[in-house]
Amino acid sequence: MKLSTDYMGLALRNPLVASASPLSTTLDGVRRLADAGVGAVVLYSLFEEQLLKEAAQNNRLVDAGTESFAESLSYFPADAEEEPGPRRYLSLLERAVAAVDVPVIASLNGVTPGSWGNYARAMQAAGAAAIELNIYYLPGDPHIAGRDVEQRHIDVLRSVKSAVTVPVAVLARMRPLGTPYCAPRPVFVVTGVETT
Repeated sequence: MKLSTDYMGLALRNPLVASASPLSTTLDGVRRLADAGVGAVVLYSLFEEQLLKEAAQNNRLVDAGTESFAESLSYFPADAEEEPGPRRYLSLLERAVAAVDVPVIASLNGVTPGSWGNYARAMQAAGAAAIELNIYYLPGDPHIAGRDVEQRHIDVLRSVKSAVTVPVAVLARMRPLGTPYCAPRPVFVVTGVETT
């Protein structure tokens, strides 16, 4: 029986795609999924909130004590200003791509256009076959129009899609917690940006 299929333009040996899970957080877990016969593996998500928190902690560490002792600048490790979250993620992505014979899909989870294009570009360079973009935005203002929320999603997507050539899938929570603020035509895009 032929089970091969296409997903986001990727040729898969079967339609079973292992979603982000605890198994996709380690190289051994990714190998186990591929050995079990999945058609593709989605790595765990790289979260915007996690990156922002780690960056803030690194900045505090880099600046700690520098106002008191000038020589303290030389005590801090040279790589202290690097981003550990993305570095760890990209390392796992590179190793997973090299270790398995199924497409490995990277996953970004965020709410703002910001630097997602840069992260997506780095993921593509690390070997991601595609990118899963998880957008979750819960507006704090009940008067924000659904069209504005959708536009925010489109802006994030455009930022990522303009930075990469690999396929991009969007998982968007257009109605968090059942709030009815969305326009009637949500946008879900795989290989391009369509706003109609």
